[in-house]
Amino acid sequence: MSESIVCTGRCACGAVRYRAVGEPARVSVCHCKECQRRTGGAFGIGCYFPRESVELASGRTRAFERRSDAGRWVRFEFCADCGTTLLWHADAVPQLVGIAAGTLDDTDWVVPKLHVWASSAQRWLNFPDGVEVLQESNISQATREPSQ
Repeated sequence: MSESIVCTGRCACGAVRYRAVGEPARVSVCHCKECQRRTGGAFGIGCYFPRESVELASGRTRAFERRSDAGRWVRFEFCADCGTTLLWHADAVPQLVGIAAGTLDDTDWVVPKLHVWASSAQRWLNFPDGVEVLQESNISQATREPSQ
């Protein structure tokens, strides 16, 4: 991806659309129990973009905020109509916005290079070769330069 790339996405019902310009700072998979609950799946895949490059194009969202055991907050934005989680903001990385990768219109470029909270991963999961795997996560330290 390059600076001129515009990523677009939407919720399941299409009421909320968003766009992000440029390259993500990080694409990662989170295996924590909260992401498993949030997605209803085995993990969550997030594309983290600089805050200033992400905007809602249409629709309205609602928010849900939770705190970690360490007291840090994460605020999720989801479609007010269908409930699809689209974006999130984290106390640990205020300069970034997480985008739920499955809501992107084009996911061909999404290649996670980092898996966090592997200690909570499903036992049947095998991590791909060539990716960084952290048993836990310090999201602010795990943020890499673009394309890593």
